[in-house]
Amino acid sequence: MDYMKDISLFCWNIGNPSIERAKRQVEWLKDRPESFFILTETKNSAGCLFIKNYFQGIGYYVVFPDIEGKEYGTMLVSKYPLEESTFSSHISCLPFRAASARIALPNGVLEIIGLYVPSRDKSIKKIKRKKDFLKNVIEALKSAPTSHFRIILGDFNILEPDHSPHYSFFENWEYDFYQHLINNQLKDAFRSVSPNLEEYSWVGRTGDGYRYDHCFVSENILSTVENCFYFHKPRNIRLSDHSAIITELNLAVK
Repeated sequence: MDYMKDISLFCWNIGNPSIERAKRQVEWLKDRPESFFILTETKNSAGCLFIKNYFQGIGYYVVFPDIEGKEYGTMLVSKYPLEESTFSSHISCLPFRAASARIALPNGVLEIIGLYVPSRDKSIKKIKRKKDFLKNVIEALKSAPTSHFRIILGDFNILEPDHSPHYSFFENWEYDFYQHLINNQLKDAFRSVSPNLEEYSWVGRTGDGYRYDHCFVSENILSTVENCFYFHKPRNIRLSDHSAIITELNLAVK
């Protein structure tokens, strides 16, 4: 049996595009070499439905959970056939913000989980939404059927505990989510490659940078990570206000 080598993932917040911007995003994405696109800040909108239908039309496999009302979600686009993953069903709070699927490897099953964590302001309602979602994700990592290998990535709207610069308006429970992932046998792929590099996936109007977008991989495949880096071109050419995070692994697909 032949195996496809070198799994690569392109994770990007697409900012719920208009139909016009969605067409430009698709035109740009369709020539990308990565195996998987994990697209966050999606909606049940004309632009996001265009992206889904376009990729399905050219033979890609798409996981795009039904989104309630005007809520946001996540879309997973794959060049390889996918198996159903029940991870999202273990999340009771905003489950459509998680898109998950499984793919067979020669030595096990890889589960890919894309997340779009809610943002929050000072309102009690938004703080509770974010807290509840993060708590649900941690519980799902423990209760959902375990795959041999996991990759969990997306726009987490949280920062690593020693993020530079430090922003005092982030609270301990937000920083704790990063540590909870590590406690669940996951490792920050970017930090494994670049322990001290300061990089940002979103930059505010005042020029302050935030590393909101992350990729965590199971400890048992950390050694296969060949590269993980932030790709700023889509932000620089204004296809979105986020840079992408690209992760390359030396894994074979069955």
